Amino acid sequence: MLEVRNLEVTYGEFAAVRGVSFDVRDGDLVTIIGANGAGKSTTLRSVMGLLRPRAG
Repeated sequence: MLEVRNLEVTYGEFAAVRGVSFDVRDGDLVTIIGANGAGKSTTLRSVMGLLRPRAG
């Protein structure tokens, strides 16, 4: 299971992701949908450990 709570990722002073929370259980299929620049890739990069979150 993956549990993310109040994820916050910044690039310098710019908050790219603020307050993201979700759970993914074994066997779940998940999509992240949003507009360009909404923080989808940044969220996934942070969850994978490629970016250091400021919080969460």
